[in-house]
Amino acid sequence: MATIIQKQNKTIEIRFKDANGKPQSIYPGRIAKRDAQAIGSKIDHIVGRQIVGAEPDHEVAQWLAKLAENSGKLYAKLVKKGLAPPRQVAEPEPEPASVPTLKEWTARYIQEHPGANGTIEQLEIVARGLCKKFGNERRLDDITPGDAEDFRKWLQTKGNERKKYKTGLAHNTVPRRIGRSKEMFRAAVKHRHIEENPFADELAATTGNPSRLVNVPADWIEACIRKAPCEDWRIILAFARYAGMRSHETRIQKWEDIDLANNVMMVRSNKNPPVRRCPIFRELRPHLLRAREMAPEGAVFVQTRYDHQANILTTLKKIITAAGLVPWQKPMQNLRATRETELLAHFPAKDVTSWLGNSPTIAHDHYAMATQASFDRAVIEGGKVDPAARVLLPDQNAQPDGAKANVETAPQKTPPNPPPTVQDKGRQTTPTKKADAKKPLNNWVCLASALGDLSLSYPARTRT
Repeated sequence: MATIIQKQNKTIEIRFKDANGKPQSIYPGRIAKRDAQAIGSKIDHIVGRQIVGAEPDHEVAQWLAKLAENSGKLYAKLVKKGLAPPRQVAEPEPEPASVPTLKEWTARYIQEHPGANGTIEQLEIVARGLCKKFGNERRLDDITPGDAEDFRKWLQTKGNERKKYKTGLAHNTVPRRIGRSKEMFRAAVKHRHIEENPFADELAATTGNPSRLVNVPADWIEACIRKAPCEDWRIILAFARYAGMRSHETRIQKWEDIDLANNVMMVRSNKNPPVRRCPIFRELRPHLLRAREMAPEGAVFVQTRYDHQANILTTLKKIITAAGLVPWQKPMQNLRATRETELLAHFPAKDVTSWLGNSPTIAHDHYAMATQASFDRAVIEGGKVDPAARVLLPDQNAQPDGAKANVETAPQKTPPNPPPTVQDKGRQTTPTKKADAKKPLNNWVCLASALGDLSLSYPARTRT
């Protein structure tokens, strides 16, 4: 049985024997003797249950549990003497991976992106715009589809970084920025930082903007070439207008890729395809011959004044003004668009786009223009319908009763068809004979012949 001893300093000692009969003492501190006696009785109960190998009663077990929560020191003393089980400390749950902020994620995405320098530069511009709109510390999972829509509107009204965010961006620049933003958040979805892409419903496809297309006549560019300050500028203008090169392409061509003898050149580009085969057009040839003659000995590049990343638009506008012209919108791109429009009027689109390095779809949506020359030619030439296919129907107003209608049929001039090749014969899966509906001329001739025997005058109707 536990013994309660109160010392001179008012502290309590509880003496007892454990289940092995070994004397033990617990010092609960300065507590009332009555409380010490209650603790002693519970200790006796616990020791007795340990001797018989049983668990403490429910009441004592609850007391121990409550003691573990409210009085850790006394419970620890009981544990030390073997009277209570050690407290089970719950293992802390691993903290969920924190969602990165907008600044952190965009920086990481750009750092790991394998794109070219131009692509990285565009991604950095988009990242700065996102952080400007939403803040550097905005978490990715806090950005909603509504925020994505607001970002598009912001780009349209205040997203121009060059203008210190006081004006909006151009028509096709906005969807490009949206596309880059969508790309960044799509990667965040793949890395399980967010569950859905807030930009998923935003359109990122660019469309043509006909209002910014300008047809630049050849005499305009010849006037600019005459006012150009050096041969480098002359060949840059000739490349853009007569070869349809992109702005950077005009400054990275090498003499080793230009075969004047065979009128072919391999055009280098920073875009796909990196190299393409292009004819040396007759308008371009004299400018290349002059540039070749004036090139310094051992020159590698056709022009040596500018790097491909240099901004040449300011000087170009000065040249245009010196030529007595008003600078047009998108000067270099419209030189390329004018050339592509001219070529599409004379050659198949697949050939033209392979020479200029784009696709028929891109050429149609972003470069091809309606021209006044085509309109005027259509007025004069029409659809070039074969006059041999005309059939003159009977003049029903001039024929007397019983007269036959005169049917004038022009002699048919059917162009000879080339004999089918073996491959063509192998592809035929349907009969070669076509119905008469495919030859409307025969139907009209038969109808006119049948009508010729009929009277074209009818008796006047009378009332009955």
